[in-house]
Amino acid sequence: MSQEDFEQFRRVVLQDRSLQEKLRSTADMPSFVALVVRLGEERDHRFTAEDVQAAMAASRRAWIERWV
Repeated sequence: MSQEDFEQFRRVVLQDRSLQEKLRSTADMPSFVALVVRLGEERDHRFTAEDVQAAMAASRRAWIERWV
């Protein structure tokens, strides 16, 4: 369920510029991941830091595979 909640939250972020700005202003990766989890929880989306990191790794792999 947490991966599904993460995907729902990701769609929320894509629609909300204020959330995008908050996330863009984060200085480092651990802070970014913690902020994503916290903002998700504030909006009743439950996922873990590991879910966020796995989604980021999958996105990087997909991007690299497109260009290789």
